[in-house]
Amino acid sequence: MSLHLHHLAGCTPEPIAGYLKALGVLRAVASQADRGARARWNSGRFELVTSLDRDGMTRFFLEAYAPSPIIAPWNGGSGFYPKDTKDGIEPLSSSPADRFAAYREAVAAGRAIVAARAESPKGEEKLEMIRACRRAWPEAMLAWLDAAVVLAGDAAKYPALLGTGGNDGRLDFTNNRMQRLIELFDPATGAARPAARPLLAAALFGEPAPGLERRAVGQFLPGNAGGPNQASGYMGESLVNPWDFVLLLEGALLLPVAAVRRLESAGLVQAAAPFAVRARAGGYASACAADEGNQRGEQWMPLWGGAATLAEVRALFAEGRLVASANKRQAGHAIDAARAVTGLGVARGVSEFVRFGYIERNGQANLAVPLGRWAVGAGDRGSTSSRSRLLDEIDPWVEGLRSLGQGDSAPAALVRALRGVEAAMLAVCRDGSPERWQRLLLGLAEAESALVSRPKVAASAPWLGPLPPLSHAWWSAADDGSAELRLAAAIASQTGPAERAAANELGPIRAHCLPLDPRSGFRRLAFGADGLVRDPRVVWTGRDLADDLAAVALRRMIEAPLHGARAFPLRGRAYAHLDDVALFLDGAVDEARVAGLSRALMAVDWRRAPRPSRAPRAERPSALHGLFRLAYTPDAVSPRPAAGRDGAGDLSPLEPRLDPAPLRLLVAGRLHDAGVAAVRTLTAAGARPKLRLVAGSADLARRLAATLAIPVAPEDLVKLLRLVCKPAGPAVEDAPSTPLPAAPATSE
Repeated sequence: MSLHLHHLAGCTPEPIAGYLKALGVLRAVASQADRGARARWNSGRFELVTSLDRDGMTRFFLEAYAPSPIIAPWNGGSGFYPKDTKDGIEPLSSSPADRFAAYREAVAAGRAIVAARAESPKGEEKLEMIRACRRAWPEAMLAWLDAAVVLAGDAAKYPALLGTGGNDGRLDFTNNRMQRLIELFDPATGAARPAARPLLAAALFGEPAPGLERRAVGQFLPGNAGGPNQASGYMGESLVNPWDFVLLLEGALLLPVAAVRRLESAGLVQAAAPFAVRARAGGYASACAADEGNQRGEQWMPLWGGAATLAEVRALFAEGRLVASANKRQAGHAIDAARAVTGLGVARGVSEFVRFGYIERNGQANLAVPLGRWAVGAGDRGSTSSRSRLLDEIDPWVEGLRSLGQGDSAPAALVRALRGVEAAMLAVCRDGSPERWQRLLLGLAEAESALVSRPKVAASAPWLGPLPPLSHAWWSAADDGSAELRLAAAIASQTGPAERAAANELGPIRAHCLPLDPRSGFRRLAFGADGLVRDPRVVWTGRDLADDLAAVALRRMIEAPLHGARAFPLRGRAYAHLDDVALFLDGAVDEARVAGLSRALMAVDWRRAPRPSRAPRAERPSALHGLFRLAYTPDAVSPRPAAGRDGAGDLSPLEPRLDPAPLRLLVAGRLHDAGVAAVRTLTAAGARPKLRLVAGSADLARRLAATLAIPVAPEDLVKLLRLVCKPAGPAVEDAPSTPLPAAPATSE
């Protein structure tokens, strides 16, 4: 038997009507004409493999196709009540044609349930009618009931795909479908009308055809719903191909609400439908704050690349779950769904998902809006599952932030920051590039700042706290090789001095950004009677990076002797390049980005993190930076003897000292006086500095003070020592050296 491959250009993944129509074609052909039919998605269109050639498939739909009986007697407008439109239900109920035999029985069963009611039931009466339908209806009609209604305890709930039990307001989908069937077929004979053939070619193969009529379409075809900007003029009509509506409801029968999903959907019936989740306003261009209140949720429709039978497709939707690969739980919202897709948490050969949101657009119309496609496993480059696990580390914190931001009194800045974080989480699932991970880190820093800048809000949720501990893999995920990230990691990785007792008392640099409780190991916020405590140690304001770093360095110098520190009390686990520091001095880096990344990376447990690797590079160190950096080192600097020497005449080791004078003068903008003090400090430490006189602007002095809170590698300190200091020699009086000017871009 020969097989034929049909490229159904009229059945596309978007809009949802095209997707459901494709399912309807497979269901009709496989259940009524060719049980061996298979189908797949390929390059944005549906492909059907069947023993029917094109003429045979056309004859099947025109001559033999028997529409599945779909009715909703519990709805007003369904055709079963005196005021309802009867154009479809009356001709079908009396049609002698064999293709409408199931419909005749269905209408009779519906009328028996409705009995003599003059209007549609409400409340408990409606629930009882639905229960009666489930008890009395034959098997052929239960597929529709399973897809349209969920009996949950003492109430009937409705998956968003089919509105509220098969209708959208007064538009009843079932009655509308019966009217479309009468437009396609003569109810007296069951024969197709003349217009049915070209309309079928348009519906299946995307061929142009006349004869589209103005008809209601509901949520399934947003682009054909009519209204402003939907035609060449100001307004457009709602034009529908009758085959589209007939077949899309045929396809909707493949999406039942299974009991296992009802148990896992946490009370939201929309999330109990196949591949349905709660909505998140992010990851699409039209996202807005109002979408966050959308209770109809989203549905991620699968696209499969391998030819599948109807039974296999039915099994796919019967399971209908997206499982986050890291924690093996069902996806509950759109971010979970994106992570499940990215982390290969799906099965059965699915290659891509189309995301639909059931949201208000075009006024207050509820529409199934396409929100983009998501390729399975295409998110993180090379390490999908491991990168996806990073989001597990922030999940509880983001959910806590969401619960805090849902109240009417929630600060707008907090809500805005939360939306930014969730949009960034979706972005890293779609494309796990370093830029996207950095954007997420910046969003987390903004959200944390929005929380702690409102002491009463933070005090109302003491369980939330600052950003939770992050693994060092966050730094790797965000590593784009930029100077900004290296500077941020170096700043964020700083802890206390070498003395353990002093380090435990002083804590990490994060203690100068947030009011943290030392008793918690600086992991939780410190609260007082009026909310967050006013901690004088918090000197990082977030307004200017150079001022913040200088303030941190000065605060550390004030506290160091109080806790027994004998060296500069900031030591880094990650190091900036000397060229990075030079760029910072010149104002040639994005300081807002450095500040935001630093704040987020401070949540990394740097004590347990391996030191980030540093690629060898030829650097041009700054002598001016070296002068002050050497005056404030966290450890002794011990240079090795120069090549070809026995050590005589080489540099002497530099012992660290705690002299606050140079730093205080830098913060005050007095660069010349700070230089004199730094020379004095280095000389007292056993070095022989070449520089005797420095000059520059107050801004340069401030930036030099800030560089003291940017750690550099021990080998770079040796480079600076060789650049700035003379080798050890005979005890003779040094002649004044020629002053080394500051960098031309900032010196006076």
